[in-house]
Amino acid sequence: MPPDGKLHVVIMAGGTGTRLWPISRRSRPKQFQPLLSDQTMLLDTYKRVRPLTAPQRVWVVTNAEHVSIARSQLPKVPPQNVLGEPMGRSSAPAVALAAARIARTDPEAVVVATPVDSYIGDAVAYRDYIATAVETAQERFIVVLGVMPSHPETGYGYVQRGKRLKRPLSGAYRVERFTEKPDEHKAERYLAHGGYYWNMGQFIFRADHFMDRCAAHLPEVADGVRKLAKSDEPPAELIEQVYRDLPSISMDYGIAEREEDMAVVPTALEWSDLGHWRSIKDIARRRGLPEAHPENHIAVRSPDCFVVADSGRLIVTVGVEGYIIVDTDDALLVVREENAQDVRDALDEIQRSGKEQHL
Repeated sequence: MPPDGKLHVVIMAGGTGTRLWPISRRSRPKQFQPLLSDQTMLLDTYKRVRPLTAPQRVWVVTNAEHVSIARSQLPKVPPQNVLGEPMGRSSAPAVALAAARIARTDPEAVVVATPVDSYIGDAVAYRDYIATAVETAQERFIVVLGVMPSHPETGYGYVQRGKRLKRPLSGAYRVERFTEKPDEHKAERYLAHGGYYWNMGQFIFRADHFMDRCAAHLPEVADGVRKLAKSDEPPAELIEQVYRDLPSISMDYGIAEREEDMAVVPTALEWSDLGHWRSIKDIARRRGLPEAHPENHIAVRSPDCFVVADSGRLIVTVGVEGYIIVDTDDALLVVREENAQDVRDALDEIQRSGKEQHL
């Protein structure tokens, strides 16, 4: 897809990446760390979307305390396009914050809102699917990209495909139903049905249309971000006041599950949400990527272990299987891969024990 003069891209780069501790820290969370390449996740995402539009139409929404890091990693993006949130309120307010700013000056622009923590195997094919989604969004749909599920995952949103839309000809469908994070029984049923896709977390829409639908479903969010969009540099006190009153709600629960005019573009992309160490391990193994500093890991009868040896110390595993080990200068994580989602619980224990300097 060639650069589109009317297209804006919003990179959702908030959060603290607690399940990817100890690499991801409060002061420098996962989006600013290199995990599957020699570039940070933010740079990987920017590189994937950069051919879609000019840097002047790329926006980043991140934590207020990380604005300077984001600006330093993306020097070609105008500093005023990096928006800081004083507190996390999940993805719906984050997207709306940028969409309101775009709608103020370019209401008919199509916006691609993309999370910073997605792994997408083929960037060229991704941009082709985005082109189809852009055409669909111009028909006043909020569009998502979908990928066929490979197992009954309960941590993703599921999109049921409805009737094929007349436009665009390249293939988009009305969404019959959107279900965020179903239980295991439902996920198994969706997988057996065959007409469901995982939602890849990519949202494509016209700026003015999105703000209208946000006002319908999340009026307090729409009202708040419109107040902030009246100025290029709203006072910090106003931002703090508005955000204190906003609900914490995702695009999936706040918009997708409530909106009737949703569309899905099915894809054949290799995709994963980089939310925890098991997903990092799975992608690294699938792509034939080595462990971080494999010279620092000696394995003896230790099949299927994944070691990130960042500290420089020698890591020796003997007679263990299926473990993920992450070693940094001040912290060591040892977890069975099936428990990778529970790393967040360990951080709660670290805080309770008074060792917050390790967070």
